[in-house]
Amino acid sequence: MSKGQRLGRSRLLKLLEKDDAPQPVDSRAETLTSQVVVQDDVVAVIRDVFEGTSLLSDQGKVSRILAVRTEINESWGQARDAFLSIGRALLDLENVLSKAEYLKLRSGSDRLFPFSDATATQFRQIARAVESGRIPLEKCPGSYGTAYQITLLNDQQLTLAYERGLIRPDVTRKEIASLRKEVMPPANDAARMDLAALREERRRLVRREQQLAQDLHAVRARIAELEELLGFRND
Repeated sequence: MSKGQRLGRSRLLKLLEKDDAPQPVDSRAETLTSQVVVQDDVVAVIRDVFEGTSLLSDQGKVSRILAVRTEINESWGQARDAFLSIGRALLDLENVLSKAEYLKLRSGSDRLFPFSDATATQFRQIARAVESGRIPLEKCPGSYGTAYQITLLNDQQLTLAYERGLIRPDVTRKEIASLRKEVMPPANDAARMDLAALREERRRLVRREQQLAQDLHAVRARIAELEELLGFRND
């Protein structure tokens, strides 16, 4: 066999069973068998995707696609870990800062971090969903945009998403959006469609209100100082 040549599943199994004498269980053999099963599944997908072309007859191209797929899946997982880490860090910061300080942080998000406050909100909501178990870590998509769409599902939609196998790392944003469009909540339940987003908006507005109140107090105090210096009198 030439170096780097992949064994077919049936041939691999024959080689593993070549010795008829009882043998201790070889964990490496089990691992190789499972890898071949996985690769067979992927090859089936490749066959379906490239139907009508001669790509499958070119082992070099097939091997290249498999290698790139493995590399992308690894990077995809790293991307997921990255935005979850950011979301958790932002949640920790929210617990450390005062309300006024946190409001300042959010208003200056794009100056302090390489993303906007809207993106930071998505990171936080995804981190909350994973921490609460609403989205299992191992099933969280590698795209934060897709993961965020899952956080917008109400309980009914989320249950259906699990039943249809849509809560998985490679689910697409389009699939989640289609589910949300298909299973719309009744009109009287519209306000409950996205409780997490509504709570987040309320917290943001409360902090904004408090900041405006502080700013107004400071402005009025300064006006009073200026009027005293200028000798203004109230009629």
